[in-house]
Amino acid sequence: MNVERNHIRVFVSSTVYEFETELSRVFAQLDGYGYDVCMSKEGTVPIDSRLSNLVNCVNAVDECHIFFGIIRPLIGTGVLEREGRSITAQEFDRAIEIGMPRLVLADYRVEFAHKFLKLMGQDLDAIPDFKEKRKEKKDGVIEIEKKLNLLVHGECVDVYRKVIQDDVMPPVDRIGNWAQPFKDIDDISRFVEAQFQDVERIKKRIYGK
Repeated sequence: MNVERNHIRVFVSSTVYEFETELSRVFAQLDGYGYDVCMSKEGTVPIDSRLSNLVNCVNAVDECHIFFGIIRPLIGTGVLEREGRSITAQEFDRAIEIGMPRLVLADYRVEFAHKFLKLMGQDLDAIPDFKEKRKEKKDGVIEIEKKLNLLVHGECVDVYRKVIQDDVMPPVDRIGNWAQPFKDIDDISRFVEAQFQDVERIKKRIYGK
């Protein structure tokens, strides 16, 4: 898009599965404001073939000025080791670790799962990774089929809790803990416009001037 570039690099972190259209719109919107958008889905993450996908993504966070994270109910396919954290989660971890200016959207289902677990006094492991479907065969044998839980994953709630600093008490001591809930693409676009359209305000967030 032929617009004046502001040379601010925005890292967009989100799982991609069943979210391709929304991410394309986010990319176009940010690009339209003049930002240089670093997004794996659009192929704009700097790649070093000597490094793993995880290291490339985490390094890209370091090379950007501001982090835009979208917490979705699914963790995606970027889990490199058994019981390990996904690449998206580690991108969030890195942005928080280095104190990077960040703006975060959270799917309303993730927010609900967080509140419901707290209400019921349950830990994250109360959310199953799989759901079981029992089926009795003609010979009377019970067959159990496991299907991935595609409603909400515990890791997503964990990322949400880190963003909102749920473990920091009292709540008045929490800083930079805003996570805006969203339901659809209109909510996303409205947030992107409200937060990123004013480039001078973003520069103040980054450079403190």
